Amino acid sequence: MRTKRKEELLHEFPSIPYDIAEQMKGRGAENFAVMLTWGKELFVRCYHRYSNGKLAERQRYVFADDGAVRYGSDDSQHWSIRKTFREPVFCKSGYGYSFDNTYMILNRKTLVASCMKHSQLEHYTGNLVMEYLHLYCKHHNLEYLMKSGYSGVIEAAYTYNGFFREQEHLSIAYPINWKSNNLLKMLDLNRTEFKALQGNEEMYLTYIYWRKIFPKNKPEELLLIGKVFGSEHGTLTSLCELTKLKPYRIAVYLDKNKIRLSDYHDYVDQCRKLHYNLFDTAISMPHHFIDMHTRLTIIINLQIQEQAKERRCKQEAIYQEKLKQFEKNMAERISLEYQSENFIICLPKSVGEIIQEGSVLHHCVAGYAERHATGKLNILFIRQAENPDIPFYTMEVAADGSIKQVRGLRNSDPTPEISDLVEEYKAYLETVFQKKISRKENVIHE
Repeated sequence: MRTKRKEELLHEFPSIPYDIAEQMKGRGAENFAVMLTWGKELFVRCYHRYSNGKLAERQRYVFADDGAVRYGSDDSQHWSIRKTFREPVFCKSGYGYSFDNTYMILNRKTLVASCMKHSQLEHYTGNLVMEYLHLYCKHHNLEYLMKSGYSGVIEAAYTYNGFFREQEHLSIAYPINWKSNNLLKMLDLNRTEFKALQGNEEMYLTYIYWRKIFPKNKPEELLLIGKVFGSEHGTLTSLCELTKLKPYRIAVYLDKNKIRLSDYHDYVDQCRKLHYNLFDTAISMPHHFIDMHTRLTIIINLQIQEQAKERRCKQEAIYQEKLKQFEKNMAERISLEYQSENFIICLPKSVGEIIQEGSVLHHCVAGYAERHATGKLNILFIRQAENPDIPFYTMEVAADGSIKQVRGLRNSDPTPEISDLVEEYKAYLETVFQKKISRKENVIHE
């Protein structure tokens, strides 16, 4: 459409009929697209109704035999031609509240009185009506696709600004030959394919998908593969590799026996786990699939229960061994306990006490529990004599008797009073470990 004609059409917009204006009245935010005619052209005026009932015109469109045009305005009074064609934007996020841009079409009956009467808009089920009519203006043979049930080639696709989804736009899912008025040439189908798709037009895109992958298969075979597998090429490839069956043979088996793809995939996975021979068709395509699937489910569940039992037994054995180690080490290092006038230095009686200590004081002593149990290091609790059961400070003593660290609440350092206690305890440890060394030397000499 030429620029001069676009400018002329801008001044030919019909006014809104009274009954249509009444339909737009009310409360609550809503959008409307009002179809109008003036001659052959179809005019569309788009309004946003605010929550308080006020109406504001946002966009205008004209659809004609020679093209389509969109008009915009910043003040709803002065209109100008917009270079890009898109769906109407009724309300932007900057207005202070979120809002979608879907709309209700009013006065739709006027479509049949305009040059858009053959657009087959009634067969279009999407929300992008303005873009659909724009597409029809560019390609009038769109009528043949819609009449014949091939509306599925038209999709809604989002454009993205970085990570953010923007407005929807119409997208053609498969390249259509718009230069031809022959439906077969438009769809890139031969007569055999077209006949096979009759009654299954909604599977056109799926059929094309599988035709690219298996160009030597017959149309009816591709349709069945599409019916069973949709577009799950990865699943089909996996099943073919595991069973050595042809794609069409698997599709026939699943369709004939009314087996869901997900159930069959689970069954094949069960056979693989049980090391069954999936190359044997008696296994890969059992006559009584449900019974076989149920049987394998029971077997695997029993195996899982046995494995869980074995794990529990192993864990119990490990726990008992650690418990023995803990009790043995507890007896050997009882001499590490110490008491002053105001404080007690005591050993934990279980691994659980070490974990509880870390939880109360908010430090990481729990990570040392296992090494304490095996005797690689020693964890001791510093308690106030008047509160022997309340965590106060925690101390790590190395296997050689050296004090590695003393930590209080949230890893706080010792107070002067605790530091004095630690120095006092160091002297005590020297005598304890000196006695241990002497005992070892005596054992060696003996």
